Amino acid sequence: MVKKYILIISIIIPVVLSACDSKIDRGPGFPHYLKNPTPLGLVEVLSGKSTIERRKIILRAMDMAGIKYREEAFRSDAYSGRNVIVDYGPATAPMVIVFAHYDRMSKTPGANDNASCVAAAMAAYSMLEKNGLEKTGLEKSGRLTGIKVRFLFSDGEEAGLQGARQYLAAHGNDNVLGVISLEMCGIGNAFGIWDVYGPAENSRIVRALVKAGRDENVYSGIHGIVPRFSSDHRVFADNGVPAVGVTVIPRADEKVLRDYISHPNRFKWVLRALRPIIFKTYHTAEDRPETISREALGMISRVIFRMVKLLEFPIDGPAGGNDRRADTEKYKKKLQGENQ
Repeated sequence: MVKKYILIISIIIPVVLSACDSKIDRGPGFPHYLKNPTPLGLVEVLSGKSTIERRKIILRAMDMAGIKYREEAFRSDAYSGRNVIVDYGPATAPMVIVFAHYDRMSKTPGANDNASCVAAAMAAYSMLEKNGLEKTGLEKSGRLTGIKVRFLFSDGEEAGLQGARQYLAAHGNDNVLGVISLEMCGIGNAFGIWDVYGPAENSRIVRALVKAGRDENVYSGIHGIVPRFSSDHRVFADNGVPAVGVTVIPRADEKVLRDYISHPNRFKWVLRALRPIIFKTYHTAEDRPETISREALGMISRVIFRMVKLLEFPIDGPAGGNDRRADTEKYKKKLQGENQ
């Protein structure tokens, strides 16, 4: 028994010490992005900067690209911050919200979580600007056509989804067709769609994501509710809106990743070497831009662009906002019964 405890301690202590001793590296200044205005260049500049610095860098990059945006300040008992909103498409059309939070945990540079997704979302917006959407708006018949995309660069996700909560309280979800959170988009050659439960099951937004992946010859895996990990979409899912997370993953890592998110409390995960690749650096000082792949950023940007194009067709009946909370509550009760 004593030998067993000695073995356990010998494993845990190096892990703890390595986390404490790691230094947070600050990325280069904005002139680096001026010379290299690419998604990876933006990740490099955002890395290691404070949340406020990251927001200023994002706004400067948007100004440089001619992207129109607006800021929405919010304050709660737990957090004060600013969401940055970029819209594309007809104002009256059903809306898809694409979240990419820009804040980071204090002890990590935040390259994959979540500068990678900020960069990918901006690249997807640029694709829409370049290739266009049908700006058909509202027909005389009263039928909504087309699609509106709201890229929401949120603050306070790491502090309890604060930006998403404040946004929903201020805007509601009446015209929201679906919501996705981009989470960790810089490592891998495939993508996972997670929190596919309740209203998200077989939803248009999930079907569009899967088909967008096929059209790009990119594998996608679907996973149900992920209790331990969360992101901004969960605020909308809890209010009956089809809402999912999207994460870039290495295709070969899918099996161990499903095991990790389904059984996160297993002792073996104390060893980082046994964790899925994207979780080896998650919330650690090792979440550096050197781990990010420009190919991964490009891939998920194209998938988001194709998803939007696939959603762009006439929609009969209400544009959204019908109360789906009953479906969500029913599903939650089912889960509770299975876990008892």
